[in-house]
Amino acid sequence: MNTIKTITLSLLSLLSITLHAQSFKEPIAYKLNNGMNIIISENNRSPKAYASFTLDKNAYSNKKDGIVELLNAVLNESIGKSNNLIFNDNSGKIATAADGFDKELNDMASLLQNAGIDEKTFNTAKTKLLLSLKLQDYDYDQTVNNNSINNLTFADVKDFYNQISPEKTFLTIAGDIDLISAKASAKKAFGNWNNSNKQKHSVATIAK
Repeated sequence: MNTIKTITLSLLSLLSITLHAQSFKEPIAYKLNNGMNIIISENNRSPKAYASFTLDKNAYSNKKDGIVELLNAVLNESIGKSNNLIFNDNSGKIATAADGFDKELNDMASLLQNAGIDEKTFNTAKTKLLLSLKLQDYDYDQTVNNNSINNLTFADVKDFYNQISPEKTFLTIAGDIDLISAKASAKKAFGNWNNSNKQKHSVATIAK
């Protein structure tokens, strides 16, 4: 349970939420039937509801340097303009009013499970990431640099994306949302996810 609370507190800190001991409840952890790890922590004094979709680093220990950030860049290109959803570091993050949380989480899940990764999007994302590195406008991990990004190919990103499966991920939900609603939203968004369907969609999209 201490590990679970550490993960949740890290998310809350990242999103700059002020914690109040009397309103922050002990995190609840469980798994969906597909193996996805869910962590939920209520904090009714939080101004918004938050979610973080995070890769289990241990499950991807052999990944190529920079591959996560490049995939993030590709996914951000696929989002278009969104005030509530962004992919960076090792995760996708949502911050929204409680009444819009269910829709935003479903939009995130749909994108993650059905990402249309094509060469045009890949090339645009790669160019923007290299420019960001040049401008130093974000604090990237030291493994994310010009050499590591330039060495990554379209095939590398497709291959890594297809390795992502429910049991290798965490979904953390926190803030202004009650436990019952959070559980229902998580199941609705990710309960039917299986990796074989994601791969089929990815291959079909690329073949167009």
